[in-house]
Amino acid sequence: MTAPGVTALAVSLILACGARSGPADEDTDGGTGVTPVDPREGGCDNPIVLPLANIEVRGRLQGPSRVEGWCGDGINDGGAEDTYLIAPAANTDVLLLMQPSTEFTPTLRVTRDGCYMDDNNLPRVCAAPYGDVPFRHFFAEAGHEYFVTVDSPEGTDGHYAMQVVYTSPPIEGCPVHSMQINQEIGGLFTWNNVLGGRAGTVDGRCGGPGAENMFQLNVFTPGAITFTIAADVSFAPVLSIRTGCGGATELTCTSMAEQGTSNFSLTWNFDPGVYFVVVDQNDVLGGFYKLDVAS
Repeated sequence: MTAPGVTALAVSLILACGARSGPADEDTDGGTGVTPVDPREGGCDNPIVLPLANIEVRGRLQGPSRVEGWCGDGINDGGAEDTYLIAPAANTDVLLLMQPSTEFTPTLRVTRDGCYMDDNNLPRVCAAPYGDVPFRHFFAEAGHEYFVTVDSPEGTDGHYAMQVVYTSPPIEGCPVHSMQINQEIGGLFTWNNVLGGRAGTVDGRCGGPGAENMFQLNVFTPGAITFTIAADVSFAPVLSIRTGCGGATELTCTSMAEQGTSNFSLTWNFDPGVYFVVVDQNDVLGGFYKLDVAS
């Protein structure tokens, strides 16, 4: 179930067991009489803290659901879940690889600085169901906490195993468009599209939980290239320039959240080589955008 370039990364893994997601715990919080939403070990309020080293986690999920995500339908993620906490000491990409021994089709969610998602805390990963995708990945920044939730379908009683690997994902982990952008002095590349309201794959410093387009950029001579985004009011664009799939390869990025408008430009000085341009979203509403690339 691993992808090319990933199998070799999952060696020398530490092994940890997840919580048993059985009946709800009735314990109160510190004797105050206030019951947390999910106080059990492995719950949203008491996640299992992971070391900053490659690790394989295992667990058994059974019992009621306590947390669901926007990308689920209440059935694919309607069963029990386990949550893990990652607090990176340095910026890093994180790969999540469900193992073939997993006895059900899981849903994966990753939220930052809080386990419970809302409109202001959309998941960095929201895959429901996980299906045949070999791995998921996200960009983890130092100074933030990341909550990784393995969820299960309604009525599940089964075991899972997941590898957590701290490394950049191979380019196969990103949806690179078949259309390539070739640098042409004095040339202009234009692309427009309507992206649906769904979860995306590419992550980086400026975020990007929604669906995206990612283009290969081929640069032949040193020089500046300017990227201009124009989008409709329902689309909150993120523009990222990188050398690979993961956020750790990002050279620069900007977004509507930073610019205060959905119409903005970004100029970068390139050396010859292969790069990737990502038009992403700060949210998951989708909508129309236009990208102009002027060299």
